[in-house]
Amino acid sequence: MEFAEAKEHGDITIVGIPYEGILSGLPGMREGPHFIRKASYLLESYVPRLDVDLKDVPFTDIGNVELFGSPEKITEDVSEIVAGIKYPVVLGGDHTVTIGVVKDLLRRYGELKVLYFDAHWDLRAEYGESTHSHACTAARIAEMGAEVVFFGVRSGSREEWKESEKYTSFSTTEAWPFMFSGPVYITVDMDVFDPAYAPGVGTPEPAGILPIKFFNWLYGLDANIVGFDVVETNPMVEDTVTPVLAARIVRDMIAKMWAGMKR
Repeated sequence: MEFAEAKEHGDITIVGIPYEGILSGLPGMREGPHFIRKASYLLESYVPRLDVDLKDVPFTDIGNVELFGSPEKITEDVSEIVAGIKYPVVLGGDHTVTIGVVKDLLRRYGELKVLYFDAHWDLRAEYGESTHSHACTAARIAEMGAEVVFFGVRSGSREEWKESEKYTSFSTTEAWPFMFSGPVYITVDMDVFDPAYAPGVGTPEPAGILPIKFFNWLYGLDANIVGFDVVETNPMVEDTVTPVLAARIVRDMIAKMWAGMKR
């Protein structure tokens, strides 16, 4: 199944990576890409705030790529997959996949801002005997040289909260900036949203952001978006509300990218 309105060809390319590695919560994230695509058919293709219809956008969906092995191997495999895609849109799967995407984009652009939406800091040095688990994602991409800006984080270990003082971050209640220079990659862990709006995640965390705040920010964003991912949707926990929200994010972010390309 392809994402609704996907074309045969396009520079913006969706790829599903149904990888589920070291768990810290409930299993089921490997089913996320399928349910996000399925939910996309419940949405209109037109995004009124951007005056963009996905029917007019040249984007494609190449399906899922099944990956196996350690989180470290997955990072290398994802990087190789994304290397052949001009503007990657990645559906997870767990947050580990972001490391490989960022690795390739840093190779291309030399610099990269990563706007990191997550309920958790993901700044652990190691988790589950791996330095590349989903709980270490932000730490690894920062080590590679990406500038990480956090949004909506409200959970982490004592050590992570201390480490987070080195980074720029914006809480669920703060005003978020709209302007970012240079190439920008956006990663959205669905647990950044309040569980009332996205209950289908592996590690839900109360007091999250509201979808309306995210979409209003996205519509006003002034940035060169070179790719994005939506990860950690878990339809084995809840299979309708959360996938629809994830599909709406994918739809509107593709529309936002396309609107920026046409300027």
